[in-house]
Amino acid sequence: MILISLLGEQPIPNLLPLWQAPERYSATRFAVTESTLPVAGRLAAVIAGDPQLKHIAVRQPVLLRPYDIGYCRTRLNSTLMEHLLHDEAIALNLTGGTKIMSLAALQAAYGSGAALLYVSTETRQIIHLRSDGSETEREPFDVHISVRQYLSAHGIESSLHPAFRADGPARPVETPKSGDALERRVETLLRDSGDFDDVQRNVFIRKTGRGEMVKNELDVTAARNGQLVVCSCKTSREVVKEDLYELTTLSRREAAGIYCEKVLVCEHEPPEAIKNRAAADRVKVVFGPKIEQIAGIIREALDKP
Repeated sequence: MILISLLGEQPIPNLLPLWQAPERYSATRFAVTESTLPVAGRLAAVIAGDPQLKHIAVRQPVLLRPYDIGYCRTRLNSTLMEHLLHDEAIALNLTGGTKIMSLAALQAAYGSGAALLYVSTETRQIIHLRSDGSETEREPFDVHISVRQYLSAHGIESSLHPAFRADGPARPVETPKSGDALERRVETLLRDSGDFDDVQRNVFIRKTGRGEMVKNELDVTAARNGQLVVCSCKTSREVVKEDLYELTTLSRREAAGIYCEKVLVCEHEPPEAIKNRAAADRVKVVFGPKIEQIAGIIREALDKP
């Protein structure tokens, strides 16, 4: 089966159906605009290098005009007919792109017999539809990927080595620092819980954005069912707003652009102002004795619709 996906700026809705059932698809094709064409190129490279998806061929993208419904409908209909005439089974992912593109895709597919799907990240389901738009089933996410796979999907290079060395030891000899014990404690609690597909500590990341290289180090990261959580660990009694800034900048497009759950882990209770600021920035704060429950707290946050 070939999966044709309307491509937006967020990569995960286009990759989740492939990660969910990699054996279901032999190829994928992105329906793009001029602005998202570079995203398609990046995702093609991601798929080629992904251990679960590398068998999936990436076909030539379909170029659309984002706000021209007639043009989009015609281009998508001719694309569907091309594949169907060659007896190729088709699924059309309606999730990305503009609303005009989604409407045009539904019109183009109507009555063709092509399968339709929509990735609902809010309910953690893939919604399957007939070509007339009527629903057939809802498939809960069951995705098992690594931290590296998630970061790679966002165009972010990651390494356990600060110099991103491909040769030599995976992790250099570490210079002891005050937060090591807390980071190891959080890492161990997440690993031992068995609730996560991958847990990593001290992951270095870098990404080129707006002509400059953005680099960062993530204290503890974990992947669960196609989602990522980043934990920043602080042992000081004086937690300041800059500690929150490290986490909130991760989701800024001009910085890393990672859309994930963010957690500030503090050995001591932070000031009320920091807790209020964290709540406003959608950063969870875990401190003191509650650290022992951190695996459950994160699992509940990631699984919550």
